[in-house]
Amino acid sequence: MAVLMIFWDGVGYGREDASSNPFFSAKLPTFNALFGGSMPSLKRRRLASSFATTTPVNTTLGVEGLPQSGTGQTAIFTGVNAPKIIGKHFGPHPFTTLIPMIKERNIFVELERRKKTSYFVNAFPQRYFDFINSPRGKTPTVAFSYLSAGRRLNTIEDIVAGKALSADFTNEGLNSFGCALPILSPHQAGKRFYEIGNSFDFTLFEYFFSDKAGHFQKMKTAVDVLEKMDSFLSGILESFNHDEDILIFISDHGNLEDLSTKSHTRNPVPLIVVGKKRKHFSDNIKKLTDVTPTIVSFLSK
Repeated sequence: MAVLMIFWDGVGYGREDASSNPFFSAKLPTFNALFGGSMPSLKRRRLASSFATTTPVNTTLGVEGLPQSGTGQTAIFTGVNAPKIIGKHFGPHPFTTLIPMIKERNIFVELERRKKTSYFVNAFPQRYFDFINSPRGKTPTVAFSYLSAGRRLNTIEDIVAGKALSADFTNEGLNSFGCALPILSPHQAGKRFYEIGNSFDFTLFEYFFSDKAGHFQKMKTAVDVLEKMDSFLSGILESFNHDEDILIFISDHGNLEDLSTKSHTRNPVPLIVVGKKRKHFSDNIKKLTDVTPTIVSFLSK
């Protein structure tokens, strides 16, 4: 049994409007197949099929203003109501006073305490390490959580060894920085993610291009981001064990679903869960702070 999680930044429920919501402009055959041709939207917040469920998750956590990545991701990966504690939404990096909580309560640490294995599959170029280790560098929440559990972040060498993935699936972005990596299709990357995930109780992939595309407000870019994710999903599902495995999609705030605005939104985000045992997650995850406790309790049974 394996829990695989895709954290895609900035993906909320939007209107069923192809002019502003790329979910209704993109060709997404894999996502559509999961839900019999329907797509999550503000009008269709709950979808269910024999394979998957989609349910809404609150991102505002009782705090005014637009949700941000720093506090949203802290809430997801620790179960702590970060914006409530500091009195505001904050991002993109973790708020200073939240760092001790992230160190002590993040999902990787909690699973380690329960003798469960976990893995953060993303790999990073040397320039990333140079930045986070510089005097002005700040480490994002997910990477900081993983490092706090005593792990090391993956490098280019781990991609070459087949043990990690680039953030864009394909390695094209890394090659633009001077690497010489073989190009993967998103489908091939999805197959690799599933193969890697079978070696751990919990495996995480972080995808930030969805949030970037929302801020760019360019439909073509947003459609490309979603279509690549759809192909990535098809690679995962090719060998997916629906009886034993769980695949989770979750986000920290809305953005991509409304290209009419450059800012984040207060829309709920869709929790997409694939696998026979998905009810445990769809029943228990109602807000961002429910994600880590629900995963930990599931794997602790």
